[in-house]
Amino acid sequence: MINYLPPLLISLSDNDKRLIFTLLIVIIVLLVLIAFLGYLLVRIMKWQSKKMDTLIHDVVYYRIITDRKHLMKYGRAKNWALFFKQSYIPILIIIVGVIILIIHDSINDYWNYNPFSTYDGFGTIFWTWKFSGEFTGDQYDLIRFQKIVLDNTPHLIDIAWAGYIIGPCFLVGGVWYLISISCLLARTVLLIKRSREIFEKSLDGFRQNETNQVQQNVNENSNSTENPTELE
Repeated sequence: MINYLPPLLISLSDNDKRLIFTLLIVIIVLLVLIAFLGYLLVRIMKWQSKKMDTLIHDVVYYRIITDRKHLMKYGRAKNWALFFKQSYIPILIIIVGVIILIIHDSINDYWNYNPFSTYDGFGTIFWTWKFSGEFTGDQYDLIRFQKIVLDNTPHLIDIAWAGYIIGPCFLVGGVWYLISISCLLARTVLLIKRSREIFEKSLDGFRQNETNQVQQNVNENSNSTENPTELE
């Protein structure tokens, strides 16, 4: 059965095969995670885009606005007002993180501090890996991989106190703000779509002969109503 295996797989060592298998697993997990996040983002955008209908419903339903230009102007104003309402909290969170970073750097007189560092920052509470600079096999192997070694295991240290605050502030505030921007764009797209649908003049299905016949019937009915003696 070994004869049926590709020559490349036969030439690989057991360590190389395990490494390839591990990389494939990591790639699959990353693709699944990206797909899930993409699906979640699409659902959020669809949910938020429907809010545009709520924002412009009354002015359209009661005919306060009767043209596309004014609807776009009104809708944009409402959309940006909602965006500022949704985004001011994440902006405040990011500002808090920046203030703490400035205080930390001022106290320690160290302005190159990385709050996500695995040595003295937020990264100390995560598992991290790095390339070791060494390669598998020898120089005559067909495929060689740079070895990956464990760089950090989760632990807490006193000097990383600022990173434990700044890191979550930047992550939560940044992701929250990006979601707010995505919602703004989703509502804008729906506003453009609605403004075209509501005020669009279409001749789809229009038939001139049918229109003339309808008008002729209306005229005959009008004449019959005005001259009831003709019916007698």
